[in-house]
Amino acid sequence: MKRHCPRLVRTELLLAMLVTAILLTLSLPGLAADPPRPGPASPKVPEFAEMLWSILKDGADMGPDSGWFHPSQSRYDWGWLTARYDRNRDGVVTADELKGSARLFRALDRDGDKAVTSEDLDWSPRSRYLQTRAQARGRFAQMDRNGNGRITLAEWNQAFQQAAQGKAFLTQDDLAALLFPVPAPTRPVANGGKPAGPEGPSRLTLLKGLFTGEIGSSTEGPSLGQEAPAFTLETHDKSRRVSLADYRGKKPVVLIFGSFT
Repeated sequence: MKRHCPRLVRTELLLAMLVTAILLTLSLPGLAADPPRPGPASPKVPEFAEMLWSILKDGADMGPDSGWFHPSQSRYDWGWLTARYDRNRDGVVTADELKGSARLFRALDRDGDKAVTSEDLDWSPRSRYLQTRAQARGRFAQMDRNGNGRITLAEWNQAFQQAAQGKAFLTQDDLAALLFPVPAPTRPVANGGKPAGPEGPSRLTLLKGLFTGEIGSSTEGPSLGQEAPAFTLETHDKSRRVSLADYRGKKPVVLIFGSFT
C-alpha cells in the first residue's frame, strides 16, 4: 500500500493554506478604502476558497453548509412574500391574504397547518420540516429492501416483525425504535481502540480533486441578479445548436450550472 510521508502531507496542507490566503486577498480589492456595497454586488469570498478552507478544516467530514454548498437564493423569499401579502403584519400569510389558487396555497403551506410561515419557506439544514423528512428517508431506505422506491406489504410486515421481536403487537418503545432507530456506535480502529475517523477520501485526495477540477469548477456561475452569460451549445443528439440569445425576451428559460456525475 502506498503511504504518504506525514511531513510531505503537512507541507502540502501549508501550501494550500497559503493559496487560500492569496485567494482571499485577491478577491477583496480595495475593501479597506471603499465603502461596502449592499446587495449581490458586495465583495465575497470566492467559492473555490470556501471549498478549499472547508477541506483543510473538516476533510471528508463536511456538512451540508460547508464549502460552496449554500442554500439557494431567490428574489421571492419570505421577506418578499410577507411584504406583499401579510396585510395585518402578524408574520403569517393566510389563504385569504394570498388570494391565489388553493393549489398554490397548498404548495406553499408544506406542513399543512393552514398558514404559510417562514418555516414553510426555510430550505436550510436548520428546517425542522427537512430534518424530519431526512429521518423518514433514512428509515424508508432501510425498509425498502429491494431499493425500488416503494415499500410493499411484505417489506412492511418484515419491518413490523423485526420491531415487535416476536410479539403480535407494537408498544410505544417498539414504534419509536422502528421509526427512529438508535445510531450504531462508532467502531474503533484495530490498533489502539480509538474511534475511527470519518469515512471518505483523505484531505490530500480532496485537495487534488479540487485543484484538478474533479470535484468542482473554480469558475462560479452567475449570482442572483446577474445576467446569464451568452452561450451557444450543441444539443445532446448533435442535431442542432442552441443559443441563449434565441430565447431572450421570448420565453422563460431555466439554466442549471453545475457538474453532475
